Amino acid sequence: MTMNNIQTKQNTCTGEEAPCVMACPIRQDARDYVQLIARGLFKEAYRLVRERNTLPASCGRICTHPCETKCRRNSTDKPIAIAWLKRFLSDNYSENIYTRPEQTYPERIAIIGAGPAGLAAANDLALMGYSCTIFESNPHPGGMLRMGVPTYRLPRNAIDKDVEFIRQLGVEIRYNTTLGKDVTFDSLKKEGYAAIFIGVGLLDSRNLPIEGAEYDGVLKGISFLREVNATGTAKIGKNVLVIGGGAVAMDCARTALRLKTEKVSVACLESRNEMPTTDFEIEEAVHEGVILYNSVGPKRILGEHGRATGLETLRVKYVFDEQKRFHPAFYEGSESVIEADTIILAIGQTSNLSFLKNQEEIEVSRGATIVVAPNTFETSMPGIYAGGDIVLGRGTLTEGLAQGKKAAISIHNALRNEKRSDEKWVDKPEVPKLADARVPLVKKEQKQDMPMMSLSKRLHSFDEVELGFSPEVAVREAQRCMNCGAGAYVDEHLCVGCITCVRVCPFDVPEFRNGEITAYIGGDCQSCGLCIVECPAKAIRFKTPLEDSGRERLKALFQDVSVQKAKPLIVNFYCQYGSPVVGSVEGKSNAVIEKHVKRIGVLGLGKVEPSLYLNALEWGADGVLITACKEDECHFCAEYEWIKKRSAYVSGFLSKIGVDARIFKTHFVSSQTDNAFVDIAVQMVKDIEQINLVKSA
Repeated sequence: MTMNNIQTKQNTCTGEEAPCVMACPIRQDARDYVQLIARGLFKEAYRLVRERNTLPASCGRICTHPCETKCRRNSTDKPIAIAWLKRFLSDNYSENIYTRPEQTYPERIAIIGAGPAGLAAANDLALMGYSCTIFESNPHPGGMLRMGVPTYRLPRNAIDKDVEFIRQLGVEIRYNTTLGKDVTFDSLKKEGYAAIFIGVGLLDSRNLPIEGAEYDGVLKGISFLREVNATGTAKIGKNVLVIGGGAVAMDCARTALRLKTEKVSVACLESRNEMPTTDFEIEEAVHEGVILYNSVGPKRILGEHGRATGLETLRVKYVFDEQKRFHPAFYEGSESVIEADTIILAIGQTSNLSFLKNQEEIEVSRGATIVVAPNTFETSMPGIYAGGDIVLGRGTLTEGLAQGKKAAISIHNALRNEKRSDEKWVDKPEVPKLADARVPLVKKEQKQDMPMMSLSKRLHSFDEVELGFSPEVAVREAQRCMNCGAGAYVDEHLCVGCITCVRVCPFDVPEFRNGEITAYIGGDCQSCGLCIVECPAKAIRFKTPLEDSGRERLKALFQDVSVQKAKPLIVNFYCQYGSPVVGSVEGKSNAVIEKHVKRIGVLGLGKVEPSLYLNALEWGADGVLITACKEDECHFCAEYEWIKKRSAYVSGFLSKIGVDARIFKTHFVSSQTDNAFVDIAVQMVKDIEQINLVKSA
């Protein structure tokens, strides 16, 4: 299956896109790669991820996943673990999906910084046919991913694996090369670079202008993390206090714990619900032993003999004013003291623009970021582009990737005088929130937890804490996806207004709007497929060929010459919702299954036409075995009765034409992989062998 085969038809059908896709800065095809995982198509899923995402192994670990915030599954239980599923693919199925492209164009592009924005720009420009060189001040790639993010969250081999694929595109990386010191804009232009992209990060911590900030024992968060990431250690005391409530503050606190300090606390302006980082990071910090002091602001750092001894704080009245602007206010007379011998300032990051000395032509904002044209990312100096944190101020990993990707297109357009665009960034309406009346109709399914290193082990090293999904867990989690925006649609030219779809849908989705005589299926469609099979006019289809309902796989099966030699040959149509690892079975009779039973999994057998079972017999199968979910275990809730009805139809048809009923069997099972299934399949093999023996006698 190629990636082109799974592109959805949302533009020609409803014009709506899945919220998870629209929430992602790079417009990652989250829904579609999750759906591929749900079907066990792991390699195809990884390829789809990598087509948009330059750093999938890193992104799967530290992305702030706005896609999950917008996930429509939030209406029923919890969002799909989209980021963790991406990590699963990157850990287990990563490969270089591109061959090294030919250099199509003569221009060379210089990129400053091997962080997310720079790597994304280099990746996409190389794929377009440009020669790219990245100039990186550090001895290794990744920028602040490597220098700022602790290894217990982001192992360095994850960064290196992503970067190696970019290097294989022909991208050169020159390490230990600093802009403004080792190279300049002028020297790069003299070397023949036609365009320069600046993708440096925010390398410094913000200062906290309060009394006592000069004391020994007061450290800056970014400097602290850089030192630990570079050397594995840093000099701190026994009682550490981190000031700040964001991701960097959590990283500083959890890093300090691993340096064998006795106590680590975090003090921040925000209430627990206002803290500017993910709940998961906060919960993990607390779980590891970090003490939180919420809604307190720093008044002054206390000290003795030139060394910090604590922080005097004030209780916070509010952090944001009525206009939602950052404007904290405090209660007078509410002073209290938090004792500490080491205080780490993690209240934000700022840029180091020393490389712009004598480059007054490049406009800089009041916040010390580079000003760029919003659509092209070109600075006020022609031929110089910028993106990532140096433009955003403080952005996320995916925001940096997005700016690098967009800048790459702009550089190409400027050099070629073209108007190339990426349709993924075209604004589209999102599939609306799941209707309240429909929420109870969608089966609740528990979100899979991330396996974690035990608390007793994690604080003794910087090894990765999150251990990753197994294939079984990944498939089970992906199968919770509601396939938003890629369900069924009605061809109004074929619809006869018979209301069959309205009658059969277990989710009450099809409707006739405003007196129209043709049906309409909205974004709440769950892709069960019942209406598609039952529609007498065949006016309803899925929006994506990924939902092939087994037909294409059945055709492919019989194109395999070796299959014809498997006698007796039984085709097993099974519900993938009952099979955490697609196609696998347990037990001692695996050899019989592998030789005689060819399995075709479908996410819900309600979407399989009864005629397909007959096709299997017509094309050479000796028997057809249907294994569906039990009634109370059905993902789509109402399929049980329809599968019974359709099976009875097929059995009745075969009886009418004098065919032994034992060649077509339907069983409702709790698992598609356990010994009970093996017993059913092996017994059917024996029955077919007996039938064939009688025939040949």
